[in-house]
Amino acid sequence: MPSRWRAVLRELYARPASALGTTIVLLFIAVALFGPLIAPYSATQQIPSEARQPPSSQHWFGTDRLGRDVFSRVVLGARDILALAGLGTLLAVLIGTTVGLFTAYRGGWLEEGTFRVFDSLLALPALLLALLLLGTLGASRNGVLLVIAVVYTPIVARVVRSVVLGAKSKGFVEAAQFQGESTGHILGREIFPLVLPALTVEAALRFS
Repeated sequence: MPSRWRAVLRELYARPASALGTTIVLLFIAVALFGPLIAPYSATQQIPSEARQPPSSQHWFGTDRLGRDVFSRVVLGARDILALAGLGTLLAVLIGTTVGLFTAYRGGWLEEGTFRVFDSLLALPALLLALLLLGTLGASRNGVLLVIAVVYTPIVARVVRSVVLGAKSKGFVEAAQFQGESTGHILGREIFPLVLPALTVEAALRFS
């Protein structure tokens, strides 16, 4: 393992709270990766004679009304949950960061119109908005992925916007503008590093 990763793990395990959180996350990832090797039954295997059983040595989490082993379904479902949460968060962060950076830097009617739309979405409770979108799109994998991205993009964009509004009046940004640097260069090289710490925290919250 590279020394950098060892240093990160050492820092994470230096405090009890972060050590507990890190262990839970690593355990969840391990279950998602090795689920088929851990689960004693398939996710859809039905044993009618053992329906609605309480937790036992044979069925650690019990069984549901169809006789399916709940522990196996939890373990095998961890991979899909991790993938959906990860991809949904990635989409929301990419779209929210791009929109927040560009519109906040440009300002004017583009910023005003974009964030009025986002404010309209944020006026609705996230769960209600998600249910409305799922009811429209259908409860498919792609539908859930799109809902996660739509619900969290405005939140990420507002966080990015708040940082950009404070950064674009800084001296080093104005110096880059006077030197004739392109918008992409200023956003990517001058402003984005300032956005990254807040964006990292926000991405972790959205993923959780």
